[in-house]
Amino acid sequence: MINRLLSFFLLLSLSAVTYADFEQDLSATHDIPSSLRELYIQANQGNASAQLDLGKIFITGKLITRNEIEAVKWFTLSAKQGNAQAQFNLGVMYATGQGITKDDTLAAHWYQEAANQGLPIAQLNLGVAYADGAGVTKDEAVAAKWLRLAANQGEAQAQFNLGVMYANGQGVTKNLPVAYRYAKLAVAQGHEIAPALLKDLSTQMTAQELLIAAQIPDTASKKTVTATDKYYLQLGAFKSAAQAEQFSTETQKKLGKIEKSFGIFPDTDWVRVQIGPYENQRLSQRDASRVKNKLGFEPLLKKH
Repeated sequence: MINRLLSFFLLLSLSAVTYADFEQDLSATHDIPSSLRELYIQANQGNASAQLDLGKIFITGKLITRNEIEAVKWFTLSAKQGNAQAQFNLGVMYATGQGITKDDTLAAHWYQEAANQGLPIAQLNLGVAYADGAGVTKDEAVAAKWLRLAANQGEAQAQFNLGVMYANGQGVTKNLPVAYRYAKLAVAQGHEIAPALLKDLSTQMTAQELLIAAQIPDTASKKTVTATDKYYLQLGAFKSAAQAEQFSTETQKKLGKIEKSFGIFPDTDWVRVQIGPYENQRLSQRDASRVKNKLGFEPLLKKH
């Protein structure tokens, strides 16, 4: 019974409906400036953040008539400048055929670009693409890799999917306590189906497996492992998110390919652009030297 039920869960969890929702994720874009004309000017001048916001306006029909073709245009311009959110949004447009011919290969390409920058929602969609074989060669091991990255950044759907894969041994070695852990994380975030998965796991696990599962820390808040006690290289601090985004885009072009992701961290007074995280100070100092050689200044070392 458990195998049939979990197979059903896997089929459900890895179907197209469990890709990250496009409209939902648009909330992650920046606040819309009061002047639409000003936004047009900034976007036409090549500001990647403004291009992203303009794409958002066209796809949601906010302040202007909804126009999917225009949304694709502006997301594309922003995505080609390396904006991870725009890359993800463009991937969704290709996957759903909104404003452009449906193309799973290009959808997977743009998910990959954003996932490489550490965007968890893109890692989730890329993992599902590999599980489905949508636009890429089907590979459950690669799917598990990307789902794990997203799950460990607090994406509930990725946690659920990964729990199912561990329960079935698909792409990973079967491990019910680990499956239980990921299911529990998803439950804590309100995932609708995860409680049923957790219940079935708990009734099928041995006493020893339940004991092991009980010893796994129950830390289920969003983004639980992304920034705690990690090292970051700070490149700059700005008074607005738009300034930070523009600096981040320009700096990524100068640095080229690097192993770590760019992040934007707002606090009370400043919006900081940082690279990381690094597991220890030695690794961060190694990249600090590389950054200094390319940018001409020494980044600040931050721990948070």
